[in-house]
Amino acid sequence: MSRHSMGLGGPPFPYESGGPADPDRRSVSHEPVYRSLRRTHRRFGVRATAGAVGGFLLYVLLSSFLPGLMNTPLSGHLTVGLALGLGQFVLMGVIVWRYLVHMRTQVTPVVRGLRGLVRHQEATDRERAAFEARVAPREEEFRPW
Repeated sequence: MSRHSMGLGGPPFPYESGGPADPDRRSVSHEPVYRSLRRTHRRFGVRATAGAVGGFLLYVLLSSFLPGLMNTPLSGHLTVGLALGLGQFVLMGVIVWRYLVHMRTQVTPVVRGLRGLVRHQEATDRERAAFEARVAPREEEFRPW
């Protein structure tokens, strides 16, 4: 019984059984380049998340435990707390920018190569199936009329 039919979530039944797409998917997922891609992408995601959560947590902890520091004026009505709060937007902008650079330089070239590999495998499989259909012995065909 599938996790989906038991109400536990997860993918619906057709994706749990070994369908015709599984061998191709497994062959690509076992490629060292694919594993390297996943490792690189995961490592970046962990660093970006740690930076974002760390910056937010630092701001919250400083405002909770050092209110005197956060109320220190920098210039006019601008305080350290307000500057750090605005710095959250800058931090998110830097993380998004680094994500875009990471995707463009590290992920996209590898994905293009893997996509070409999969397309080559699919074309080879289609050619093999067409060849086998041509050379396979045909049985007698019975027509109803």
